[in-house]
Amino acid sequence: MQRLLRRSVFALLILLTSAAGQGDGASGVTEDRGASVVPLFEPTSMPESAIPVARAATTSRSATAIRFPYVPQSEYLPTHTNYWEGRNGASINYIVIHYTDISYARTLRAFNILASDVSSHYVIRGDGHIAQIVHEADTAWHSGNYWYNLESIGIELELDRVTNPVFTAEEYYAAAALVCAISARQGIPLDRAHVIGHNEVPGSTHTDPGPTWDWPHFMWLTSLCAPPTSANVHASFVSETPYPDIAANRGAVVSVVLRNTGSTAWRKGTAQEARLGIPGNSPDLAFLAEGWPSPERPAVQQEDIVPPGGTATFSCRVKGALPGTYVVPLRGVVDGGAWMDDLGMFTVVTVR
Repeated sequence: MQRLLRRSVFALLILLTSAAGQGDGASGVTEDRGASVVPLFEPTSMPESAIPVARAATTSRSATAIRFPYVPQSEYLPTHTNYWEGRNGASINYIVIHYTDISYARTLRAFNILASDVSSHYVIRGDGHIAQIVHEADTAWHSGNYWYNLESIGIELELDRVTNPVFTAEEYYAAAALVCAISARQGIPLDRAHVIGHNEVPGSTHTDPGPTWDWPHFMWLTSLCAPPTSANVHASFVSETPYPDIAANRGAVVSVVLRNTGSTAWRKGTAQEARLGIPGNSPDLAFLAEGWPSPERPAVQQEDIVPPGGTATFSCRVKGALPGTYVVPLRGVVDGGAWMDDLGMFTVVTVR
């Protein structure tokens, strides 16, 4: 009897495993990359797999290391209904963060149904893929406030109980990269007065992006890619090596350490790279240069990324042929943005 029971249980397990495998295969979303987003009826009554949504051929980034910051690439999937052309003369001053409360696929479909009366400029999927729905020059219907719609760009992040129940690292990275790119194009300051949640729009009855959205972490990410300007490029003095005293035709190293007190990171090899410059861009002291990046730029930051609050080291070699004492004024600069604070820095090179 026990042997018969064991055989029966074994057979039942095989049948259940087979049925589960068939169920998994049937529930998968089959998406044609050439398909277009088209309005359909009764959105809530349709299964996810029946919704035709154009989707880029991307793989989840969660299994691989993500090098952030990066340049965001969006897929253009325009709505033809839920937006107004132009901005009615208004300037773009805000970026509004939302969450979808439904899946990415259903969100795209809703934005193409006139009766839904809603859209946004961008939608970010759980794996970090970005879809652009409305041109930035046009007005999307996302904030529930006419004036804020005119003056803002809306970004929806997929947050859905089934397809994406929590905000992912990929969404944070994609949203931060996108916000930095929008800031560069539109001149929007990257601070909490200009990057806001839907719940912070005047008159809003919404709560998104909600308490699980980590604003401090997100704003820190935007600081790593924020376009440098005179408003966010700042530094304070930390230290400097002793003034060099050298024999003719002998070299020495001068090092200066600065702290990033601005709100944008210094990133080596990019438009955010911090350098040590000669004020006024004068090349008159280039005769002291030994391996300088340029006659008026003695040094660049040594570190790959220096976030706000971090320190950067700038080292250069000096060499003199003629005896004398030479004062070399120095000032930090991000050539893609602005000069840093004038800290009265200089070094004195004595050639004997």
